[in-house]
Amino acid sequence: MSTDTPDLALPPVATGKPLTMKEVAALLVKHYDLHEGKFDLLLEYQFGAGAFGPTPETVNPGVMIGISKLGLTQSAQPGPLTVDAAEINPPPVQPRKKKA
Repeated sequence: MSTDTPDLALPPVATGKPLTMKEVAALLVKHYDLHEGKFDLLLEYQFGAGAFGPTPETVNPGVMIGISKLGLTQSAQPGPLTVDAAEINPPPVQPRKKKA
């Protein structure tokens, strides 16, 4: 048996149920401690151009696109993926001071 064969990589396995875009936006609202306003998920993309191919003889020009950053943007017009910070992360209730 030959030992020259490369090890096959196992496919990635999720550690839990993958989150929807709306769930990620809700987590960021809590992360940034926002208590009011409507927000949409912001994705920042990064582009790279180059020569790609499975072998040096079959290289072609191509482009790769990756997500480089995630954030929130204030929603000008609410849509199906908009989250409301007041519902997701309501401000803490301040205890009333007793009058003397």
